[in-house]
Parts: sequence; structure tokens; C-alpha cells
Amino acid sequence: MRVGMQHRAGFGQWLRALRDTRGLTQEELAEASGSSVRTIREMERGRVRTPQRRTVALLADALGLAGADRDRFVGLARAGHRPQPDPGIVAAAPVVPSELPAAVPNLVGREAELTVLARLTTGVTDGSATTASVVVLHGPPGTGKSSLAVAAGHRFGTAFTDGQLFLDLHGTAPTDTGRADGGRAVGARADTGRVDTGRTGGAFAGIVDPAEALAGLLRSLGVPEEAIPGPPEQRGRLFRTLTRDRRLLIVVDDAADEAQVRPLLPAGRHCLTLVTSRRPLTGLTGAVRVPVGLLVPDAAWRLLASITGEDRLAADPTGTAELVELCGRLPLAIRVAGNRLASRPGWPVAQLVAQLADPRRRLTALTAGDLDVRATFDVSYRRLGATIAGVFRRASLVPGAEFDAGLLAAVTHVDVESAAAAAEELVDAGLLLPQGDRYAFHGLTRIYARERLALEE
Repeated sequence: MRVGMQHRAGFGQWLRALRDTRGLTQEELAEASGSSVRTIREMERGRVRTPQRRTVALLADALGLAGADRDRFVGLARAGHRPQPDPGIVAAAPVVPSELPAAVPNLVGREAELTVLARLTTGVTDGSATTASVVVLHGPPGTGKSSLAVAAGHRFGTAFTDGQLFLDLHGTAPTDTGRADGGRAVGARADTGRVDTGRTGGAFAGIVDPAEALAGLLRSLGVPEEAIPGPPEQRGRLFRTLTRDRRLLIVVDDAADEAQVRPLLPAGRHCLTLVTSRRPLTGLTGAVRVPVGLLVPDAAWRLLASITGEDRLAADPTGTAELVELCGRLPLAIRVAGNRLASRPGWPVAQLVAQLADPRRRLTALTAGDLDVRATFDVSYRRLGATIAGVFRRASLVPGAEFDAGLLAAVTHVDVESAAAAAEELVDAGLLLPQGDRYAFHGLTRIYARERLALEE
């Protein structure tokens, strides 16, 4: 592939995409533009070095291009007219995107979820799927949804021969709720606890607009900057056209809602999209939903052992079991506890257990570097409306492990119907756990709710 071919391939790629989005065959476009079918075919394949200006203008007319879109189209075609370097110089072959971040080295307790994803991958790659497949990995903050999606991408990604794309939508970027609660603004990611500084000099990048996300996906698929359409709906059409016949794995991380995700879904039946979100995104038709919850005690122990070493835990099995429960079997909290023990090799397990035993100190103690359990809860809490936030705070006063809507209504001073609706909203936000027709906190979210109650009421 000689230098300059990328320009010609880019023009041809866009020509084909425009033709497809208008529902034209090569024969129909040839007739409308006065060109030959062979010329159009060779252009789309990137084999025409210098498209004639008149031909390009007639093609633009036939495709109905005007304004900035027409200028882009003509400009991209003219790139082939520029003086070329020595024809003996060979450019690198097009790169198949492989954008997944590094996987965590110690993902444990997610065998059931990986089995589901393996089955879906097989359905996409063996041709039995009839449309693009979408999986929503959803669950409370700190359960490791992003880690699971990335690990699955590395495990199954080689089956998608046209590449793996990764997109972080920053759906849990902090927003100003207007509540003067004295709390600190945070920008911690839900599942990793990392404070995300975005891309602009340390200021948080904010929730990603779907149109900008589409532009990033098109760049990853090789569309030149000048060929990316301006209007979001045209970007979406071009993206669906380019993914129609490709085998792609797309990981869409940290989605805020359905509206942010829907424009980013590919059209090809050989594509698999893994979406992570705190919410189940029930508005996405046809998506498979995989809940990602708390770890069972054995898996929580194994995760802790992978960080601290098995011998250290075996020296105090009772203390280790207590430590796991004090962490609520929440993967993020267990990682924080493991990192604290690993950084203090002289500490016995009992010393950290003693620090976590006091509920008033527990969330503060569950901080290690930029891993911060409280910050992950802050993000979900600050997205609640004032009424729902009040129900969440006062629900921490309910005695016992579980409660129904009637008891919640009595404690929060709202009617039963409003209490039930608020509880369902809190489940979707990952701040309550459903227990049949009842609800429950896990230990750490109850502590957080009581903190907010003390600060605000």
C-alpha cells in the first residue's frame, strides 16, 4: 500500500457509505451521475488515484450533497491530486483497532457472567445471530462492571477479526444537583474508584455527548477527520453503514442512560456491544441484561487473597471472614482493603478489622490512594432528585435487614405508592437491593445513607 492510498481509501470509503445511506446500487449511482459502474467500483475500492473533478462534482450532485458536506467530499477526492512522495516508499497496512484497556489481573467470582457472555459471543461469531447483539452489564457502584467488560473483551475479542473498540461515556461524571449539603464534589469512576481527570488539563471531561462519541468511533474505523459528517444523524448512518458487514466487539463503558447509548449501537449481525451502566437501561429493546452484584463469601475471600497472599489470610480465618463482611462483599471495598494490607505487610488482618469495626469510620478507612468507596456512592446520590434523595437518607432509619414499601412510607413520611416508586428508582441507581417484593441496603450503602442524613437533616 503506497503513500497516499489512505487518502484514496478514505474517499472511496465515504463514497460507498454515502451511496449506501441513500439506498443506491452502484448501477443506480452510475446512471444518476453519468459515470460508469466500473469507475464507481474502482473509486470505492480506493484504486482510482486521481478522480476527475467533473466526475466528483457529478457524483456530489447525484448524492444530493451541498454546503459543508459537499466541500468535504470534494476536498477528500482532491487529496489524491496532491504530489505524492517517492512511489517506492510503502506505508503501513491499515491497523485493526484494538482499544481495550489492560484487564485486571485478578478478576474472580464472575464465572457465571463470563459463561453468559461466552454463549452470546458464540451466537454472534457463528452466524446464528440475526442482528447486532447488545449486552448491558448493570449493578450497584463498586461491583466491578467495567473490569468484567474489559476482561470479557480480552477473553473473547479475538473472535472479532475486524477489531475491538472501547468508549468511555463518563456517565457517572458529577453534576451540580443544587443541594447545598456541604458534601465534596467528586469525579470517581464507579467500578474502579479512580478519580477521572478527563482529557483537559485535570478538569473532569464530563458526560460524553453521543455525537462526539460517534465521531470517535468513526475515527477508530479509519474515517478521515474531514470525512466525518457534521449532523449527528448522518454520523449515525455512516457508523451503521461501516459496521454492517464487520465483525466488531464494542465496549461502551459507564453509560448514563439509554439516550446516550442508542445512537452508538452498530447494525451488523456480527457485532457484539457490551455496555456497562449502574442502571439496567430497560429502554434498550432486545438487549440482554446481566446483573453484576456482590460477591459470594468464597469469591470475596479469593479476591482478597489474590492481593494479600493466601498465607496471610490463613493465619486468621475468622478475622478474614469478618473483614469480608465489613466490606459488604463489594469488590471495590475488598480491593481497597487488600491494597491497604498489601501496603502494610506488618499489619495482622485483625488490625484492619478493628479500624473498620466502627461504622462512623468505615467509609473513611476504605480509601487507598485514588480508590474511594464513599466517592462511588456520592456519584449516584448526587444524581437523585431531592425527594428520592430524602427517601434514601431516611430509609437508613428502618430497623432490620429488609423492609417493604409500607414500612418505608412510615419512616419517610410519604404515601405507600410514592415510597414504592422511590425504592424502585433507588434500585435502578444501585443504592438499594431488591429482595422479592422487599428492599435492602447492603452494609456500606446504609452507612453512607446515615452519613448523608446526619449532614443534611
